[in-house]
Amino acid sequence: MIPEPLVESRQLGGWRIHAIQAGGQRLDGGAMFGVVPKTLWERRIPPDERNRIQLGMRCLLIEHEIGLVLIDT
Repeated sequence: MIPEPLVESRQLGGWRIHAIQAGGQRLDGGAMFGVVPKTLWERRIPPDERNRIQLGMRCLLIEHEIGLVLIDT
C-alpha cells in the first residue's frame, strides 16, 4: 500500500497554496548547519549514529484563478 503524501494548505488572498511532502533524505547535520555548534542544533533535530539528520522534500502546488502552478526545486 502506497502512503498518502502529507499536505498542508493555506489561503493567501486569491491563491490556495498546498505544501506537499514529496519524500525525504538524510544529510550530514554539520554540513547543513554550518558554523552553528552541534550542541545547539542537535536539541532540535537529533542526528543518527553517522551524524545525519532527516530533511523533508516538499513541492508547492498553487491554485489560482488562471490555473495551477507546481513549484518543485
